[in-house]
Amino acid sequence: MRLILVSLLLVVATLPVSAQWNKNGERAEDAPDRKVVGGFGVHLLVVEKPQEFIEEWKRPEMPKIRDTNKATKGEYYGVIVLFAGCKPDQLRTCNAEVDYTIYKPDGTFYAGRKDQPLWKSQAPPAQNIQLGEAILAVRFEKSDPLGEYRVKARVRDLNADVSIDLETKIQLKK
Repeated sequence: MRLILVSLLLVVATLPVSAQWNKNGERAEDAPDRKVVGGFGVHLLVVEKPQEFIEEWKRPEMPKIRDTNKATKGEYYGVIVLFAGCKPDQLRTCNAEVDYTIYKPDGTFYAGRKDQPLWKSQAPPAQNIQLGEAILAVRFEKSDPLGEYRVKARVRDLNADVSIDLETKIQLKK
């Protein structure tokens, strides 16, 4: 069983993508893949064609976020975290990190990356949803077992001393 993992570090412009986890003008309830703690909001997603997603995110128009919960062997997927409201330090810099972990259908460890830089730059405006810099690119190989993989992320805003655990699932098909 082999998985190709690539952490892509990006310089991505802050986009005015407001709406910080709101539904009908009110804050949406937390879910396993989306939470807010102390004003720091995070959302874990798996997207198809991560390079295309990144290119769309860089455009000035609001991107269409098409996440997926299904995967096919041999195709690339991106595990991403969207965030808003990181706490800036005295120099207006965020200091946020993410640990990614993927578990096989039998619950055993499959792959992971720790202490990846989610955002270590000037703090975006608090109301803007931002694409995190650490993107985990995954490709399932022929020998990987079919079934439901658990994808977890532990996101930390080190300036605010906040840690948030997120989880989503992806079903590997032929």
